[in-house]
Formats: sequence, C-alpha cells, structure tokens
Amino acid sequence: MTPADAAELLTLAAAFDRRTVGEADARAWAAALHAMPLDQDARDAVGRHYAETDRWLTPAHVRAQRAKIRAERVERANVVDDGHPDETPVQYLARRRALTRAVADGRIAPQTATQAVGRAPGTAPPALTGGPAPEVAERLAAIGRSIPAEAAAQLAPYRPVRAERESLAAHGQPDPLDVPCGYCRARVGQPCRMGKNRAKQRTTPHPSRLDDALAVHTTRQEAS
Repeated sequence: MTPADAAELLTLAAAFDRRTVGEADARAWAAALHAMPLDQDARDAVGRHYAETDRWLTPAHVRAQRAKIRAERVERANVVDDGHPDETPVQYLARRRALTRAVADGRIAPQTATQAVGRAPGTAPPALTGGPAPEVAERLAAIGRSIPAEAAAQLAPYRPVRAERESLAAHGQPDPLDVPCGYCRARVGQPCRMGKNRAKQRTTPHPSRLDDALAVHTTRQEAS
C-alpha cells in the first residue's frame, strides 16, 4: 500500500470518525500496511469495523477485518482438491496456495457442499426409479429417516441438514457427515462447528472434512 492508497483508506475512515488526514498519517499507515493492497476487501474492512464497534480504527483493525472477509470467502467456497498424482509436494503446496488465494480474492465462486462433492452447479439430480438401491437404503437408515418420503420432502425446509444428507445418499454422492471432522472435532452425523469454544454451528462442512468424505466414498465404491 502506497501513501496515496493509505490516504484514500484514511479518508474513508474519516467519514466514520471525523479524523484529520495528513501526509504523516498516510505515510505511517502505508508503512504499517505495506504488504496489503488497497482493494475492495481493504475498503470493506473499514466499514465492517465501524459496523461492529466504535473503537478508533487502526491499521491492525484493517488487517484483521480484511483477513476475516477473505477467510469467510474461503469457508463458503467448499473447495475439494483431489490433487495431481504426478506433482511433487512442493508443487502441490504452491498450487494449493494459489487456489486458496484465488478463492479468497473472489475469482472462484462459492459452491454448495453438494456441488463440491460431485454434482455440477445448476443441474438437477438424476431421477430414481424402482425405489432406493440397497446401499442407498442402508445410508438412509443410518441417517435415521423413519417417515414417508412425501412427508420428508415437506419437512425438508425445516431440517436442511437431514434433507441434504438424504439427498446425497439418494444420489450416490459423498456425505461429509458420514465422517468426523478432523479440524473442529465434530462427530459423525454432527455439523461442523466454529467460533470460540466451537460454540457456533457452521452451515457448511470444513473443506478437510469434504476431502475425507470423498476419500471414504471412493474407497466404498472401489470395494463394491
């Protein structure tokens, strides 16, 4: 971030806290945020700070808020990386960092957990005929569905986690809740958690849990 960039960011902050902005302020902020670009995430970080607190904005606040914005974008993306069998560990790490950066920048659109584990975005699930296959029935039984399919469909909006699991089972897709989460320690069948003391339930599984679910699903398919 250049002094000119910092001056623009400080001018935005001044709209909230009425601070005065001078050359010395711009140079100091540019030095503190030298590795950060003046992008929309940096601008949004100022607004998010003052939406949450009345504390005087500092470069550390901007850095923290911008990191949160980008981390939330990665969290929503549900990226599943199968890797390439011929790449070295160094190449894998470099590609993974580039992928994470692209997601954080917003250059890769977020997707649902179902899309992440194999269903193409915007496509309808394949039609089923003749009742569920034995392996599907087994997965549905493990989830614990004990009501008619028609009733389950009507209740789906009120129990989205169960509905999503039933849909994944019915269409032969990996289910992240079939495996425990190695990141947040959520047990099988329990949604992932986040926040302090893991008190808040996530709406999507952690990416590492998706990877584990896909591996387990692939192993089951190869064994059948």
